[in-house]
Amino acid sequence: MPKINKKKKLKVGIVGLTSCEGCQFSIMDLGKQFLDLLKEIEIVQFRLLEEKVFKTPKMDICLVEGSVVTKENKRIVKEIRKNSKIFVALGNCSSMGGIHQIKNYHNPQKLIQETYFHSKEIDNPDVLDIDQIVKVDYTIPGCPVNNLEFLKLVYSLLKDIDFRIPPKPICYECQSRGYHCVLMDGEPCLGPIILGGCEAICLKSQMPCQGCRGLFKGAQVKNHLQHLKDLGFSQEEINHLLEIYGLRNDIEEQNEESKK
Repeated sequence: MPKINKKKKLKVGIVGLTSCEGCQFSIMDLGKQFLDLLKEIEIVQFRLLEEKVFKTPKMDICLVEGSVVTKENKRIVKEIRKNSKIFVALGNCSSMGGIHQIKNYHNPQKLIQETYFHSKEIDNPDVLDIDQIVKVDYTIPGCPVNNLEFLKLVYSLLKDIDFRIPPKPICYECQSRGYHCVLMDGEPCLGPIILGGCEAICLKSQMPCQGCRGLFKGAQVKNHLQHLKDLGFSQEEINHLLEIYGLRNDIEEQNEESKK
């Protein structure tokens, strides 16, 4: 864990790139717990609390939400990394490319021409996971994040305790809460291979897990994808599911690594 000076309040920034800002609002939803945290840290950059910061300040911790969709996003990320002792990928868009990464698989040039009249003037690079651009020290997964994991991370850093999310699947949380298993009904649920920590909130409403928190270490990905095929889902349908939150890229990279 990178060393930070605790003689003074930690300087913390929360920065948004291309995103819906849902993870930032999730943090604000902490209410009094967030106000209590402000007694322990100094927020030096957070658009939801102050006017735009034109120069990236020096920070002990910076949490970055959103996808790197443009060249300007990429420049900001590199500047933040240079000015931050600890860099945190906040949420699915930051850690996995989010829904923006879908375009990587569907002719990006054609898509931008159909969307924008002056398409040649608009940045259109492939959308990458943020750790493919800069070094990431910690990740808080999810869409949006579980704001209690945000609190746990910051307080862990304040107390020199390493932050870790237990490598348990969504299924563990789903079953422990007694929720109905939609996979048993033939729904394309990714719960068996996705990192828990969200309290299986989608399954609470009987919505299949779509994988916004990413794979947990040791997940039997090939077995589960084969199970989905056995249920009758085509490879095209499975790919569509894996593209929603950027899982397809991670799984394809994992498959390439296993071939080496």
